[in-house]
Amino acid sequence: MGAGDATEAKQRPIPVGGTIAAAARAAKRDPWRILAAAIVVSVVTAVLDIVANDLVDKTNLPLVLVTSFSATGAATFGDVFLSGFLCRIVGDAEHGTRTSQRPSIRQVAADLPWRRLIGADLMVALLVIIGLVALIIPGLIVITLFAVAGPIIEIERRPVFGALRRSAALARQHFWTVVLLGTLPLLLTYLLESQVPRPDRPGAILTFIAVRCIGEAIVQAATGLLLVELCYRLRAADLQRAAAAAAVA
Repeated sequence: MGAGDATEAKQRPIPVGGTIAAAARAAKRDPWRILAAAIVVSVVTAVLDIVANDLVDKTNLPLVLVTSFSATGAATFGDVFLSGFLCRIVGDAEHGTRTSQRPSIRQVAADLPWRRLIGADLMVALLVIIGLVALIIPGLIVITLFAVAGPIIEIERRPVFGALRRSAALARQHFWTVVLLGTLPLLLTYLLESQVPRPDRPGAILTFIAVRCIGEAIVQAATGLLLVELCYRLRAADLQRAAAAAAVA
C-alpha cells in the first residue's frame, strides 16, 4: 500500500447516517427492554430528585445531605447501568461480541465494571465542570474528547485513565463527527432535563415524573445507543488506520 492509500485510510470519515442507522437497528432488536430499562432509571432518578429538591425540609442539613447524595448516587448508578446495558445490546445486534442469547438484567449488572465506570463518570463530570467554569468552549471540548470513555471501559475493559486517554485519542481523529453524534445528543439530554418545569404543587409532581421519565428515557436511550455504536466505529477506523500505517512501514 502506498503513502497516498495510507492517508486515505487514515482520513476516511465515519458515516453519520450509517452510524445512526446501526444504532436504530440495535434499538429495533430489543426496543421494549431498552425503553423499560431507561424508564426505570429515569423514574428512580426523578423521584429521588424531587425528594431532595422539593420535599425535604431545607433547614434539616443532615437530611438534605443524605437525600442529595442519594439522588446523585442513583443518577450515577443509573447512567452506568444503562450505558452497560446498551453496550450489550449494540454489541449483540451489530458487532457479534456476545452470544446470541440475550443477557438478563441481573447478568448485565453483575458483569459491569462498576468502580471503573463510576470513576470515569465522576472524572469526566469534574473535568467538564472545570472546563465550563473556565469558558464554555473548553467544557464542550472535554465532553467531546471523553464522549466514549464509558463504552471504552465496557468494551475494552480498560482502567479509568486508560479509557480517558483512549477516548480522547479516538475522538481527535474524527472530532467533528463525535461532536455531531456524541456531544450534541448529550447536550440535548441535559437541555431536556433542565427545561422540564419543577413541580410547585402535588399534582404537578406526577406530570413532572411522566414528562421527564418518558421524554428523558427515550432521549437517553437513543443517545446511549449512538455513543456505543460511535465507539465501535471509532475503534474500527483506528484499527484500519493502524493497519494502513503498518503496511506502509
